[in-house]
Amino acid sequence: MEISIADKNSSLKGLVSLFGKSLAPQYISHSELQGYRAVRPGKWAKNIEYVLAKEIGARLKQPRRKLPIGRNWSGVIEAYEGRRLVGLALITMSRSAAVPFGVIEDIVIDKKLRDGGRGELIMDWIKSQMLAAGIKRLFLESGIQNDRAHHLFERMGFRPVSVVMMQDLRKT
Repeated sequence: MEISIADKNSSLKGLVSLFGKSLAPQYISHSELQGYRAVRPGKWAKNIEYVLAKEIGARLKQPRRKLPIGRNWSGVIEAYEGRRLVGLALITMSRSAAVPFGVIEDIVIDKKLRDGGRGELIMDWIKSQMLAAGIKRLFLESGIQNDRAHHLFERMGFRPVSVVMMQDLRKT
């Protein structure tokens, strides 16, 4: 598998398609609810592919380089096997924070190719890039019912550090 930072030469259509085909209600977490991706827990926005295209497209505008890229950076990681896109991740780094940290905002593996170690390979690649960039802590968040992903994250050494709660004020 070849893993790299995506850029303006990457296939926005391919990245959005892979992400869109991999969506499941249990994937929705607070970050999807803070933006335009989800309308409520368990319910994706009707225009989700448009939303993903806007988000991913904005991140692809930078040149392809190795990390570190500046003090703070948000980008897309893409993983290919031959010519086939098999995974992607959206990540952010904050090297200017008191304790430099990174966030794996999303990691997506082609539904048909899960359980083959690809997610772990991508996570390991991200971790090594973050370490090389001087990042001290790596965070991620996941939908409360995304048990399959939680098992991977815990196996890789991630531990819960908080609970995020929400109240929809339009319904109270």
